[in-house]
Amino acid sequence: MAFWNAPLDDPDHAAHAVEAGLAMVAAVGRLNEELAAEAETTGVPAPRIAIGVGINTGTCVVGNMGSDMRFDYTALGDAVNLAARLEGQTRLHGVDLILGEETAHRVKDRFALVELGSVTVKGRREPVPVFTAAGGRAPTSRES
Repeated sequence: MAFWNAPLDDPDHAAHAVEAGLAMVAAVGRLNEELAAEAETTGVPAPRIAIGVGINTGTCVVGNMGSDMRFDYTALGDAVNLAARLEGQTRLHGVDLILGEETAHRVKDRFALVELGSVTVKGRREPVPVFTAAGGRAPTSRES
């Protein structure tokens, strides 16, 4: 798990999270290419590595959590839980990265987004809209 906007303010936290997610997906793609090339020379089948990235934006509690003996600096709350649930939806939608609605709203002018529909995740009664982001920037009004 990673999070932005704490402990220091990051006004562009949603975009930074999406950039990091896309970079992770690209890095795994490059690694799979390297493993496949190595497998060709050795004749041993290459493992295929896949990841899922769920990104959500919302209010949460951030800080040192735990006790005097053991604690971590972390984030807790519904927004964090939804991000984890969205990660689990990547396999079902056949994408590597899923964004929650608020994240998509905040980055729609920076990334090319595709709405995937709505999903009902554990802990929620109402379906939530989900999106994925492509690596390119969003088209400007002159380009669309």
